[in-house]
Parts: sequence; structure tokens; C-alpha cells
Amino acid sequence: MFSGVLAGAWALAGATGCSASTTSAPPVHVAAAPPPKDDGKPAEGGVGGSDHSAALEELKIAGMGWRSDKLNSIHVVLPDPSRWTRVRFWGVPSTVGFRYGKDHHAIVAGFITHVPDNTVQGACMKSFEDWATPWIEMFDADITHEAPLAFLWKGSIVEVDALTVKSATLASRETYVAAYGAFPAWKGACLIVGIAVPARDDEPRAREVRDRFAKEALPQVDILSNDEPKEQF
Repeated sequence: MFSGVLAGAWALAGATGCSASTTSAPPVHVAAAPPPKDDGKPAEGGVGGSDHSAALEELKIAGMGWRSDKLNSIHVVLPDPSRWTRVRFWGVPSTVGFRYGKDHHAIVAGFITHVPDNTVQGACMKSFEDWATPWIEMFDADITHEAPLAFLWKGSIVEVDALTVKSATLASRETYVAAYGAFPAWKGACLIVGIAVPARDDEPRAREVRDRFAKEALPQVDILSNDEPKEQF
């Protein structure tokens, strides 16, 4: 559901849109290289080819470091942390959003959902699925779920959904790989954190980036505030 939500957000606005992938095959061997400096201005996504493959290769091997949301309420670790730029997803309120490069080689985001009791196993995951369903239906996203993951976080079992999403809208025809975890973060509230990576004809590298985030970044998500953030963007 996570990547479907982001696919919907990208399709809604040029600031977070993704164009269709290129048809040329990516190089089998490519040197890791970060994207050019991001000026933070709205962008309509990017294309595939060697630049996308090099950026994904960088995300596979770069050192991890902390980034926080604007209100300093949560911490997430990201590969090559200084080159991620904060973004908003127009029409989709989020507590945090980052893009890797102006061409959106990857997107990381956090959303908040509400449940009567987030200590109930599976409640946070279901709350996000319920929230995301209208987006999936609106943008006609074809979703394939992969083997689920889970890890222990602050005494709770956090479930991780790994998936592949194929979107088909008037604005975009793209394949994404994604993973997200559902955290019982605050009383009555859940934090959903995840990554969506456009394949752009290099799905194997995109999957490696996605899987690294799921295994190395999600278990380190940290909550800095005692109370749910009062503002989303």
C-alpha cells in the first residue's frame, strides 16, 4: 500500500511526480555515484539509464546516518543522509518526506494513522491499509506482496510489508518496489515509515536498495517526542 500511496501523491502534483521509465536497458556494471545537488524546487521525477542506476548503486553502499522530520519528532537513518531533501506530498499529509535527488531515485516518507489501541498486534498495519485503499483504487495500482518481515522494536513486534507496485495513471506508468513498517509510536497513533524506489528498467538494483532500507533502517526508527506531532505537511 505504501508505494501505491506515493504513486498517487506523485501523480497528483509535479512536485513529487515521476515520469515513465526509459526503455533502454541499464548497464550491468555501473560505478556508484550520488545525484547532483538538489535545489529543493518542485520536479517532475526522472528517467532511467545510467544516472538512475548509479544513484541506486550509491544507495546500496553509502554509509548510513540520521535524519529527522521538520518538528524533530522522529529519527530515521538513511544511506548517504546529507543528500536527501525534504519534500511534501501534495494532497497526502505526511509527518516526513525525503527524496534522493531531484530525479526522485528513491522516496522515504512517514505517515500517521489512528487506532483505538495500537498495542493490538496488526492494528497499525491494518489502519494504514484502510487509509491507503482509496488511493490504490483511485490510481489503479497493481500490487504484488512479497514475503512479510517483522522485527522487535521497543518491546513490540513491528510488521514490514514488502511489495511491488505497477501504477497506470494519465500522468505516470511506472513500477516501484517498496517496503514499510507500522510502528505503535504514540498512544492511539501509529507511525508508518517506508521507502518507494522506482525501478525504471533497473528493478534488481531498486530491490537491493529497498531491501537494505527494510533491514537496516526500519529497525532503527526512533521516536523523539512523547506526544504525537500536532502538525503534518
